[in-house]
Amino acid sequence: RRVLFRSPTSPMHTDRYGIPTPTSGDFLTPEALLIPVNVFDARGYRIGYGGGYFDRTLASLQSTTLTIGVGFELARVDSIEPEEHDLPLAAIVTEAGVFVGRREAGTPPPG
Repeated sequence: RRVLFRSPTSPMHTDRYGIPTPTSGDFLTPEALLIPVNVFDARGYRIGYGGGYFDRTLASLQSTTLTIGVGFELARVDSIEPEEHDLPLAAIVTEAGVFVGRREAGTPPPG
């Protein structure tokens, strides 16, 4: 399933969960995304909230989208043991600063 984004000027409708959702407008590819992290590692891999929504979003986007994780320094671990479907973030921002992952683009996760 492809994740689609709409223009910020799109008309909105409140969905059944109370979330404003675009009803029409031009589709676009975002230049950057801020993504929550519960746990992250030195290569930029993350563990999120368990639904896989961001993983599917990242997989559907063009590689030109800058992906930035936002979390707390206490969530840093040596490795999350990434799986084949996991994609690393370009950078992660915590209260300690900005961290850029060490994994080279196009390199498959270990396993």
